[in-house]
Amino acid sequence: MRSLPTLLTILRIAAAPVVAGLVLWAHASTFTEGPAFSATLYGFAAALFVLAALTDALDGWLARKLGVVTPFGAALDHSADKVLVAATLVVLSYALFPLPMVIAAAILVVREFAVAGLREALSASGRALPVSSIGKLKAFAEMVALALWLVIPALPEASAQLLDLLYAAAQGLVWFAVALALWSGASYVRAAIDQRT
Repeated sequence: MRSLPTLLTILRIAAAPVVAGLVLWAHASTFTEGPAFSATLYGFAAALFVLAALTDALDGWLARKLGVVTPFGAALDHSADKVLVAATLVVLSYALFPLPMVIAAAILVVREFAVAGLREALSASGRALPVSSIGKLKAFAEMVALALWLVIPALPEASAQLLDLLYAAAQGLVWFAVALALWSGASYVRAAIDQRT
């Protein structure tokens, strides 16, 4: 029972390549098996992504509830989020995203690697870079946006009005996440500089 939070985190990491594989399969099957089969695959990818994203809140809550919060668990949790988001952003950039969303995805992925490198550099010198509330909001916006992007092609029979609404919400959330990513990234850099002085 005490290892359940870590298990959930590991399952979130394991879900990333499965979601990516389903998206790539769905994209390819549009031209071979037809749109209905492709929509089903996107539906599975969306459901798996949402379940994996929900473990982000659950594993932390369980770790605190069971009193098993550890530096390793916290680091693994951050890595799991980045793996899930980055893998999904990359495959959606290939399969679905128009050019502006590809640019947004590139900004988000580069920011994740930059902040991860900054954390590692500080950790090597015995210091830590705590997660900011802006960073948490950014992660939430990313998760919701990516879930919407996966849901949209899973609803080929939906009305044009609903699809337009979902599309606008998904685009808006991605750019909202980009703004938060740049803001929180700058705050992390300032915090790192303050720790050096």
